[in-house]
Amino acid sequence: MAQEFFSDSTGSDRPNSDAFEPEREKVQFLIISSREGVQEQIRNFYASGFAQVDEWSPLTPVPNSDRVMTILVRYRKLGSTDS
Repeated sequence: MAQEFFSDSTGSDRPNSDAFEPEREKVQFLIISSREGVQEQIRNFYASGFAQVDEWSPLTPVPNSDRVMTILVRYRKLGSTDS
């Protein structure tokens, strides 16, 4: 399943715009929690080999809350199926 996703990390040689590769679909993963909760989940995703720590966006405060959020953008090959 991991092969179905392309990274959008800074070092990628792929363009960041969907318009350049219409055979890709943007998939976004969002974590919202306390600062410690978000950091723990990022570490868990890293430990499982799902995402590098630096692929997540900077922690951003959630308005009117004591929570923060971060997002990871990946791209899925169109036509891929869940098997």
